[in-house]
Amino acid sequence: VQSRAWELLVDEPSGTDVNLFNEVAANSAGTLVLWRKVDRLLKPYHDPNGKPARNALKKRISEFRDHAAMVFQRFLDPADERAENIQMSLNGEEIIAWDPFCQNEVQTEIVANETLPVEMPDGTNVQFKIRAFVLPRREDFSSDDGAKKARLNNNMQGIYVYRENRLIHPADWLGMYTQEPHYSLLRIEFSFDHRADEAFQVDIKKSRILLDDDLYNWVLTMFLPGPRNAASSRYRKGQRKLVEEKSKNAHDVSNRSILSKETSLRNAEVTVVDPSTGEVEINNKTGRVRLKINVGGALSQGEVCVQPTNELSDGMLYEPAIIDGHHAVRVNTGHPYYHKVYVPNLASGVTIQGM
Repeated sequence: VQSRAWELLVDEPSGTDVNLFNEVAANSAGTLVLWRKVDRLLKPYHDPNGKPARNALKKRISEFRDHAAMVFQRFLDPADERAENIQMSLNGEEIIAWDPFCQNEVQTEIVANETLPVEMPDGTNVQFKIRAFVLPRREDFSSDDGAKKARLNNNMQGIYVYRENRLIHPADWLGMYTQEPHYSLLRIEFSFDHRADEAFQVDIKKSRILLDDDLYNWVLTMFLPGPRNAASSRYRKGQRKLVEEKSKNAHDVSNRSILSKETSLRNAEVTVVDPSTGEVEINNKTGRVRLKINVGGALSQGEVCVQPTNELSDGMLYEPAIIDGHHAVRVNTGHPYYHKVYVPNLASGVTIQGM
């Protein structure tokens, strides 16, 4: 690879190469890239049976368009004043800037914003900027198209590193965390200029950075916990809303079945001592005891034996309750078991009744 790279460097440019270079140089400074020997990409166009390969090439072109729109977003966006505006086209079609932080969405929230100094090896200080964005839930985007363009995938969460306004390292946690669904709405912007290259140990390709221990620990322990909590809270709220909608009336069969057998199933007498505090007295074959449980009423008609709720503390799947005088349980719709087991089986009344 090294010898081939050297061969390309020492090759004399052709007349066409010189004309292309002069055309670029006449307008502004920049980099001209010539890509020769692309036979693997061009072959499908000369092969009458190369439809799968042509489709693969189209996919590569689409992927490059998305990549360029993300990497050069600040340059391609006319409204972004941080970088000189440019136009970029691919096969004659303009590349439109893609903002990973969805700043044009009303419900996008900046939950942390810091501009901090970092000490250089020579003792001088330069600044870097770090901001945390919590994106809207999919259903809260201004349009379906906006939600689709936001790419709310699990692998798009994390820290986006910008050097001189160009994205050099997208979407991961720099080894601090693994990607989890609860944080899929959180995206961090980390920006600096060339003066901080040595401080962040930027590699020769300008494609990655390394944080020293102090800065790494600050980002991990001081900066990220608040934004991660905010993103998780927004995600869970959306999940709970979705689960509540799906689980509406899901326990009707169970309520009717248990209610019809309530007398024969009851093996303890429960007397409500104080409804305001939930204090009850339980009397069964082992004796008599007082304790506190939830005492309340049905939230919907007939929901007196099994009541879905999102008010239970995390970690509890269910709790005993007295609902309109009936022995009952309240099931936590926010529990992972409910998401993974109950929700996929809501269409099967027998399965839900069994659980």
